Amino acid sequence: MEKLRREDYIHGGTQKDFYSEAEREYCKCPLCDADNYVKVYEERGLSVVRCKECSLTYVNPRAVDAEKNYFGDTSIYYNEAMLIFKGKKKHHRDRNYEYELRQIKKIKKTGKLLDVGTNMGFFLRKAREFGFETEGVEPSPSLSKIARENWGLNIHTAFLEEANLPKEHYDVITLIDVFEHVTQPKKMLRTVFDLLKTDGIVVIKVPNANYNYLKMKLAQRLGKAHKMDIWDCYEHVVHYNTRTFSKMVESCGFKIKKCIIPIPIHTPVWAHLVGFYYQYPSPFILDWKRILLRNLFYTIGKIEHYLTGNPHFAPDLMFFLEKKESNVSQ
Repeated sequence: MEKLRREDYIHGGTQKDFYSEAEREYCKCPLCDADNYVKVYEERGLSVVRCKECSLTYVNPRAVDAEKNYFGDTSIYYNEAMLIFKGKKKHHRDRNYEYELRQIKKIKKTGKLLDVGTNMGFFLRKAREFGFETEGVEPSPSLSKIARENWGLNIHTAFLEEANLPKEHYDVITLIDVFEHVTQPKKMLRTVFDLLKTDGIVVIKVPNANYNYLKMKLAQRLGKAHKMDIWDCYEHVVHYNTRTFSKMVESCGFKIKKCIIPIPIHTPVWAHLVGFYYQYPSPFILDWKRILLRNLFYTIGKIEHYLTGNPHFAPDLMFFLEKKESNVSQ
């Protein structure tokens, strides 16, 4: 079978292969508001930079309206995941969602769970299966419509700050693979703080900036960097490691209760073979090298996290937050 090129794959979103000057916008550091940085990398005409004042890694210039990247075509999104909605295939991240929910239930066994950035509802429908009273917020009209119609979920079509939700109402607020998309993370965290119960928890999973930097250096050494979206900077606008994430959340009234290294995501290869089948797990034989390598990095990352607290080999980080003034025993 002939392998498809990246440009042959039909995406539902508004992402571009290259962003012109008119499609970029400059910004200050989302953490310390400084305008003093060093360039780390460039892809798609966008730049990854590191703040010289607080060490946060972020995209500058970034894509204009980067948070609307998923305001795409409803039919394309639906067709891409149609077999999941019909119950004929599993989502490739179901094992990840189930793992993440098991970690949440170790702290909060039940209660009102608000998922921010619900997408097509794959995580939230699993949260419902795990016994939580679920509610979601998704700004994309296409994605929120699909989630409501196919899973019967309670989804608000809005950005979180505009959703007009009740204060101190939720036991658990989740941002799974979402926070890195947020251009104004402090503004969102302050809203989350207001919505969370005094004894509630916030669960945020993000890519590890240290891992992306390591991957970038390896790709450059091997001469493969130009073929890869290492930082996914057309949509991932802020990149955190354990230290910069801690600074960010503590500035908004939270403290980190726990940080873990979640199990790796094994992204399918179907999109490079037959197009739409991006959502469904690939047979091990088709992608065994990458799967084994991800598992190896995950294992090393867990050990490194235990020893140093700031891992480089862990692809992702998962944080559990609580309000600083909360002394309630969980």
